[in-house]
Amino acid sequence: MAKKLQTIPDIDTSWWKDLGDEISDRIRVHTQDGKSVKGTGFKQYSKEYRISKSKGKFRRQSSTSTKPDLTLTGDMLRGLQVRGATPNGVTIGWSGTNAEKVQWNADMGREITTNKKPLADGIWRFAEKRLDKKVLKNLKAVESTKTIRIG
Repeated sequence: MAKKLQTIPDIDTSWWKDLGDEISDRIRVHTQDGKSVKGTGFKQYSKEYRISKSKGKFRRQSSTSTKPDLTLTGDMLRGLQVRGATPNGVTIGWSGTNAEKVQWNADMGREITTNKKPLADGIWRFAEKRLDKKVLKNLKAVESTKTIRIG
């Protein structure tokens, strides 16, 4: 009796890219809601910065909110993008000056992400559910193609 074994198909890189784009969008919304990766509010802006921002004193300014939401021009949050996707995962992040801004904000007590906690709990649960659903779908596809040869 011979049994033909099937492997679970890899997840398509475009699926990972789409998931990375959705995670990036959720991080942007979470951040603009004024929440750190830990789920707490961001450390307050300095009084001087808060006043200047509320009066629109900065070049290319798109937000006058005095609530810490890490949005002045919007460039830093827009800079969060998929950096790579493979059949095994996705990498999202910032580059260049936007990465420096993210680090500066983290140093100031406004963490969007950390090595220890890359995603806020709600975003992590969202990603896990999407991945679980995809893996289950792939397993069902493999189940329906089993072949057993006798002889």
